[in-house]
Amino acid sequence: MFRNKKDRLYTLFTMTVLCILFCTVSYAAQPGDPALSAALSRVKMFADLTSAEREALQSAAKLRHVQAGVCLTRKGAALDRMFIILDGEAEVRVNGEFVTAQSGQFLVGEAEYLDQGPVFADVTLVKEADIIELMNDALTRLMESQPHIGYVIMREIARIEGKRLRATTTAGK
Repeated sequence: MFRNKKDRLYTLFTMTVLCILFCTVSYAAQPGDPALSAALSRVKMFADLTSAEREALQSAAKLRHVQAGVCLTRKGAALDRMFIILDGEAEVRVNGEFVTAQSGQFLVGEAEYLDQGPVFADVTLVKEADIIELMNDALTRLMESQPHIGYVIMREIARIEGKRLRATTTAGK
């Protein structure tokens, strides 16, 4: 069937990409979409934003339904967005080793947003979930033009990072 190993790898890569595209996007809400608006209003880290500010946030956000098994981040890759998992479960692995599991509503990619560095862990969804993608460039522009939005988001990212740091430094004690 395949002439050589290169053909086999190319076919496998193509099939994987098509599977990811087919499995990850069941729907994609657009700015102004009532589903995106409702999803943003459910996000705990946006609780201190006004409805007008959450509406403005739609310009930097996309709502997607993602199937279980999809890897949201890959170690070493560049990341141009953060993910808010609305109600899901994910595993975090570094170099193939299980680090932790996340469940409920949680944020992924905030460290890469802050330091603009490569992804340091693989994050894979364990069960299907609705996610909000926050596009980094659009989010930065929005936060610069509307400082209260920027303040609320950065305060919440700092709170999340503080909790995670505390959990890792007190683990096993």
